[in-house]
Amino acid sequence: MDDRQSYIAVTQETECQRWLAQALGEAGEIIPADTPSIERILQLSDAVGAAAVFVQLSPTSYRQETLLIEGLIAAKPYLPVLVMADTVNEDMLLASMRVGARDFITIGTRASDVMAVVKRLSPRNLSAVPTVSNSGGRISAVLSARPGSDAPMLAMHLALAIQESKPTLLLDLGVPHGDISLFLGLDASYNFIDAVRSLRRIDSTLIQTGFGRHKSGLSILSMPDEPWSSGQFTSADVYVLLRTLRQHFSHIVINMGGMARTEFLMLLLKNVDQLIMLIEQSVPSCRQNLQLLKHLRDEKFDLKDAGLVVDRYLPQMPPDAESIAQSFGLPLIGTLPPSGMARLATMNSGESMFELAPSDAYALGVRQLMRNLTSHDAHPTRFGQSWLQQLKTSFAARWMKV
Repeated sequence: MDDRQSYIAVTQETECQRWLAQALGEAGEIIPADTPSIERILQLSDAVGAAAVFVQLSPTSYRQETLLIEGLIAAKPYLPVLVMADTVNEDMLLASMRVGARDFITIGTRASDVMAVVKRLSPRNLSAVPTVSNSGGRISAVLSARPGSDAPMLAMHLALAIQESKPTLLLDLGVPHGDISLFLGLDASYNFIDAVRSLRRIDSTLIQTGFGRHKSGLSILSMPDEPWSSGQFTSADVYVLLRTLRQHFSHIVINMGGMARTEFLMLLLKNVDQLIMLIEQSVPSCRQNLQLLKHLRDEKFDLKDAGLVVDRYLPQMPPDAESIAQSFGLPLIGTLPPSGMARLATMNSGESMFELAPSDAYALGVRQLMRNLTSHDAHPTRFGQSWLQQLKTSFAARWMKV
C-alpha cells in the first residue's frame, strides 16, 4: 500500500541507516540488507522493486565491498548503486567509480543534497523497476486491533470464497495463533516461521506437501503455537517470502486480527494491496481501532486502498455504520450480521459456514465482498471506479433491497 520508492541499504551501522532514512524522508523507504551477498541483495531487490542500492564502504574493507558492487551491476546493469562513506577517500572513490557506482555520498550530507543525487537517477532506470503490487498475485488483509474470532472468521471465509475460482493462500498471522486451522479441523506441522527459514526451498512441491491444505484446495500457513519473536527473521526475509508466495498464488489473504503495533505488522502492511479494517459496533472496538488507524496515519501509510467493515452489526442500535465510517475517515464497504449460532457451529465443527449454513446472511455478505475484491483484480478500472467505490456501491444496493 506504500507508493514510495524502496531503496536497499548495505551497511551494518545503525547510525548510517538512520541518517539515510532521515535524508530520504517520505520520498523513500530504506530496506536494510541482512547479509552483504550478491545473491541476497538481488533477491531482495526483486522482492521490493528497489529503485537503487546504497552500499557503505570502509577504508579497511572497501576492496571487498567494491567487488560486491561490481557483481551487483553485472547482474543488474540498470539498478543504480550509490556509495556511502564517512569521509571522501580518493582510493575508495576511484575504486567505486571504476566498478560502476553511480555516485559517492558522504555520510551526514544534508538531506537536500542526498535527494538531489537520488533525483539525478535516470527516470528510465526507475521506471524499469517492477513494483511489488504488480509482481504476481494480490494480497488482501483483514486488520483489527482486538484479538478474537471475528478477523480469522472473515479472513477464512474470504479465502475459501476466492479459492473457488483461483489458487489462494491464507496466512493466519493474527492473535490468538492458529485459530483458522482449528476452525477448519487442520493440523499442519509446517508454519510461517518454517517458511521464513526455508526461503530457498519454497517451490510447488514444498507448498503441496508442507503447507496446510483444506479439502477445497485452499493453502494455509499459520504462526506456530510455541513462542516466537520477530528476531527470528529479518525484514528482508519477509519481503522475499511474500514475493515468492505471490508467484505461486493468484490471491493471498492475511489475517492480522489482534496483532500488536510492532515492526512486523508495519512490514506486512507495506506489502498489502487491499486492506479491510474490521471493527465491531462497540465503543471499545471503535476506540482501539481508531488508535491503530491513527498510528498508521502517523507512520505515513497510504490508506487509499483501505475500507471499513462493521461486524456483528445491528442496524437498530446506535451508532450506525455510516457514522462509524465517517469517524474513521474510511469508506464503508460492508456490514456483517452477528449470526451467532452459525459462527459457533463453524468454530466447533471443522466446517466452514459455506457448508453448514450457505444461506446465512453472514455467508452471503462475505461472498459479496469477495466478488468485489476479485472483480477489481480482473477489471482494475471498471466503470472508472476504484475497488473501494465498487464495494461501497454494491453493498449499498444490496442492503437497500433488504
